[in-house]
Amino acid sequence: MTGFDTADGARALAAARAESGIDREEPQDFRAALDAFYHFARRNTPTPEGLAQLDTMVQRLLINRLRFADDLARHPEILTENVVDPIVVLGFPRSGTTVLQRMMSADPAMQSLKFWRLLNPAPFPGDAPHEPGGRLAYAEAVADAIRIGNPALHAAHPAVADDADEDWNLHHLSFQHVGQIYTGVPDADYLAYLRTLPRRPSYAYVADLLRYLQWQDGGRRGRKWILKSPVHVGHLEEMLACHPGATFVYPRRDFRTVVASFCNALEAAGQPYLTRSPAAIGRIALEYWVPEMHRFSQARVRLGARLKMIEVDYRDMLADPIPHIRDIYAQDGTRLSDEGEAAIRAWIADNPAGKHGINQYSLERYELTEAMVDEAFGFLDATSKETRAHV
Repeated sequence: MTGFDTADGARALAAARAESGIDREEPQDFRAALDAFYHFARRNTPTPEGLAQLDTMVQRLLINRLRFADDLARHPEILTENVVDPIVVLGFPRSGTTVLQRMMSADPAMQSLKFWRLLNPAPFPGDAPHEPGGRLAYAEAVADAIRIGNPALHAAHPAVADDADEDWNLHHLSFQHVGQIYTGVPDADYLAYLRTLPRRPSYAYVADLLRYLQWQDGGRRGRKWILKSPVHVGHLEEMLACHPGATFVYPRRDFRTVVASFCNALEAAGQPYLTRSPAAIGRIALEYWVPEMHRFSQARVRLGARLKMIEVDYRDMLADPIPHIRDIYAQDGTRLSDEGEAAIRAWIADNPAGKHGINQYSLERYELTEAMVDEAFGFLDATSKETRAHV
């Protein structure tokens, strides 16, 4: 599907150039993806208020792209930063990926993707690159708005300005990642369009953004990144192309539970201008995740012993996380220090289960059944057994 109207994209780009004061052109593939986003946004957003909210998000992303490109031009040494070997937490949403990322990110020996850096990877004008400055204040306002205005979403995925969050937020800047459907345009046709795009460019772009963030923070200094996003499950080979030394961590949880929990989180995240029935949420969840998990299982077989991956059981991890984190570090070739363990234990003590609220959810609300979920994801058990020798 091509030939989208270019008026909205051109308008947004012109506004971003005017606000940032940076007059740079975006590549054609990016402009085409931006035009597609607006095409499906208009189709799914019937009110001017809804489109204005999406416009605000787009402006933030475009301005960050322009500032990043401008800094790259002035500081080409950014691209020499080493981001070869992150620890990458992936797995189905609601399987403990967030809590595991945040625990390991508390270790000062690691690099943490804090929420304020994800929302605005480029420093605000007048702020030093290494200082939170206005970016932290911006993230605190966003987190407060979610906590106060949408407590269900805050309970499902707490937004904490100065804590780690998903590097998927960086992929938003590309407008080309298949997970883009969860930025406010949950449309099956948009998903089909995104699946026609090459997958590696988004990961190459984000690898450069990680170099940019590392450069801002004084360079690598022996620290590895802790990355995390469920959307990475369909992109093992793309991640390894950009981070060939990566170690992957795959938390496992009963699919009946995680599908219902994910649908609940997606419903909570829905903007008020979107009219999605629970049944539609159930359909888009399966339409997205079943093919992505097929890609995940097929890539595991192809990669075999070349893939550094460790599986952790969701319940075991939450019951006693430190031994699992030690195992993850060992798989990565590093060691959990006493200082790191103390920092992780302090984070655990400060973040008890239910701190941000508890959600109730069921498959039935989304017109799904246990049998439907079992049939959709049953292929994963066989694949896991085949590849467990490489875990």
